[in-house]
Amino acid sequence: MPRIPSRNTRLMLGITLIAVASVGVAASVFAVTEAEQRRIDADAATLEHLDQLVAVLDSAVGRQEVGLDDYVLSDQPAALSSYQDAVAAEAQTIAAIHAGGFGLPDADAAADIVGTLGSDWRRLIADPAIRARQASNATGIAAFAAEAVNDRAGIDSARTHLTSLVDTAHAALDGRSSVLSVARAIATWTSFAILFVAFGLALILVRRFSRTVERDAREAGVVNRFTEVTSFAGDDREIAAANLVALGRLVHPDASVMHVLNRSMDRAVPEATTGDTVAEVLPLGALERCAGMLRGSMFVAEDLADDLSVHCPIYPATRGTLICVPLSSGERVGAVHLYWSTPRALPLTQRAGVVRITEHAALAIGNRRLLAALQGQADTDPRTGLANSRAFDRAMEEKLSARASAESLSVLMVDIDHFKQFNDHHGHPAGDEALRVFAGVLRSCLRDGDVAARYGGEEFAVLLPGNDRDAALAIAERIRSRAESTIVSLAPGLTDRITVSIGVATTPEHALDRITLLRLADEALYDAKNAGRNRVVVLAPADAAADVPIAHAGRKRPARAEASS
Repeated sequence: MPRIPSRNTRLMLGITLIAVASVGVAASVFAVTEAEQRRIDADAATLEHLDQLVAVLDSAVGRQEVGLDDYVLSDQPAALSSYQDAVAAEAQTIAAIHAGGFGLPDADAAADIVGTLGSDWRRLIADPAIRARQASNATGIAAFAAEAVNDRAGIDSARTHLTSLVDTAHAALDGRSSVLSVARAIATWTSFAILFVAFGLALILVRRFSRTVERDAREAGVVNRFTEVTSFAGDDREIAAANLVALGRLVHPDASVMHVLNRSMDRAVPEATTGDTVAEVLPLGALERCAGMLRGSMFVAEDLADDLSVHCPIYPATRGTLICVPLSSGERVGAVHLYWSTPRALPLTQRAGVVRITEHAALAIGNRRLLAALQGQADTDPRTGLANSRAFDRAMEEKLSARASAESLSVLMVDIDHFKQFNDHHGHPAGDEALRVFAGVLRSCLRDGDVAARYGGEEFAVLLPGNDRDAALAIAERIRSRAESTIVSLAPGLTDRITVSIGVATTPEHALDRITLLRLADEALYDAKNAGRNRVVVLAPADAAADVPIAHAGRKRPARAEASS
């Protein structure tokens, strides 16, 4: 399945696309306006040419009037020639205006008006005046001259109109150029504004990403330290306490509690609490009513004061924020409740961290229980359900190391009498049943803290911490008596009985180390068998001190204290 980019990544990609789009739009605007600018430049050149033609036309009209006046007054041929050149220039200029294609129909019409009025002026005024001058008709010259002055008003008006049209075209061109400049400015500043906003948003995202990285690093640090602590935790209580400390560092609840189901799954124990939480041991099934346990995932009540808010019966708060997180590691092992006095106190960004830590806590408890179960299987004799010799030796070493110098500790070595004959007579299944029955006898005679083990074959060992010689003898006698009176059911209608021999050794009376104590208890057991079996024997302290290591001497019969049936 393809990996979906994160929300921040998608936002950053969107901001980048916006920035690129803004630059692209600005570039497009400049490309379009550049074409318009070229058109404006071309139109400006055309108008410049028209300006020149209008100036030439205006000059030609003016030179006609001056040349005519000079000729009429002075009769100079040069003046007449200047007048005729001006007439020709007028005609050429009007033709050029028509041929120029300037796109100003009104200018063409105005030029035509100038030409028409000029032609009428020449026909009615100038030409008659020239003929009068050539005929030396002074009266005619004066009359025509006065008429010429009065008739120039129309031509001047047409020339002014043509100039105005050109000026209007220039103004329109200037307007187009201004609009172009404004469009470019708008595009430029809009692009800058978008880029500035995009940069600002990117900066915000970078800061948010930085905070996210810092939060993730802090969360990872808390999880790593919590993982290390749980690796060395001795029991569920230590794991629960470390879990609430880790959650406190991560989300800072005002109060919290962690319930853990015991191994028999019949009650939930509040192994750790923080704040002013008052938690009780919950009976069978009570924890299942937790909102998180019912949902099977983290449940968040953001405002307990809301009438529509769901309330958890395990943590009956009426206001603030409450989250319920079930603990599961293959099977449910408990639940964590975190409470804040203010509503909506747990942001969405921190909820994943809570789940990670609680999942690890559940995993640590589950792994510890699995390891304990495997260890129990490795330390348990499969036929009797008692500890095996390895577990017994380890427990004995631990008890000896932990005991105070004056504290007593006793060991019993127990052997089922004539077990080989029992096995041969009734068969191996009956022998296994006898072992199981005697294991039950041992359990019924011992206290919590005592350790019973099948040490090998039909031999058993019992560890009695805090029991001196006399107490150990009493317990041993109880075991012997109860074994003797217990009926072993072998088959329908078939029963038998067993007896046991027991040797006792006690510290500090007999020895201080495990190997010597076991050897002396075994010596006492040997004496019990040699004395006729079905009895309890303990070596006298003087004999134990005088004894030699079992590896270097055979068994012997020292003086002994004996209890028999």
